[in-house]
Amino acid sequence: MRQDKRRARSLVCAIGLAFFAAAALGQDKGYEFGVFPYLPQTKIYDLYTPMARDFEAKLGRPVQLGSKAAYATFGEELRRETYDIAFVQPFDYVDAHDKHGYLPLARRVGDLEGLIVVRRDSALTSIQDLKGRIVANPPEDAAVSQVTSMALWDAGIHPGTGVKRDYGRNHFTCLQSVLIGAADACGTAEQPFRTLENGQTSTRFRVLHKSARIPNVLFVVHKRVSKRDRDSLLKTILDWPKTEEGRKILERGQFVPFVAATDVDYEVVRGYIRDRK
Repeated sequence: MRQDKRRARSLVCAIGLAFFAAAALGQDKGYEFGVFPYLPQTKIYDLYTPMARDFEAKLGRPVQLGSKAAYATFGEELRRETYDIAFVQPFDYVDAHDKHGYLPLARRVGDLEGLIVVRRDSALTSIQDLKGRIVANPPEDAAVSQVTSMALWDAGIHPGTGVKRDYGRNHFTCLQSVLIGAADACGTAEQPFRTLENGQTSTRFRVLHKSARIPNVLFVVHKRVSKRDRDSLLKTILDWPKTEEGRKILERGQFVPFVAATDVDYEVVRGYIRDRK
């Protein structure tokens, strides 16, 4: 009889321990951190893994870095609300915020300025010279591809019929197309341009045109993430210039510092999306 009672008590204790262990595991569930694929995947993981580790240290829970090979599939994951934290382009932000519960966290200082670059030995001297030429870009739904379209419109060139568009996988393939002569120009942006060429851009390329500016790329966080963790993430990102580890993160990717982002910052992007419809 006593033995049965001891067994019963042991069973209750085991069940209780399992329950509390499961609850603790649920509380420590990791976050998914997604980065839009503006660079080759190996480069994404090289630059953003230190960020994920820093987020882990500050939040006290695992942070799993992820990306996708294509812009379209990354966008699908955002629409599925897969990522708890994400680094996104401005056009994806508008949809993610308005329809899928993502909140702005921090954006890069300054605005996103599109660069249309050509080979240094190119005979082209102005954006108007691109009429009838081949213009390479990252995928069509990339922010810089849409900024390139805006620049062509402003120059009096129809972005769909006035030039031939060559959409590649990322900024690297765009620049490569120009180097090998498969395209006359590449529509890119300053940060990936500097990152990919490791400071050698002046010997290979020449900037033909700079576009109008729009608000920059940004970190977002899903509203399901607690306010405490959202605040911790924001503080971590804003403090990077003030800490040794943070400065290494910024220097590794040639990132400029970040500032707190607000939804109203991106109203100009919403206006452009409305005008295209």
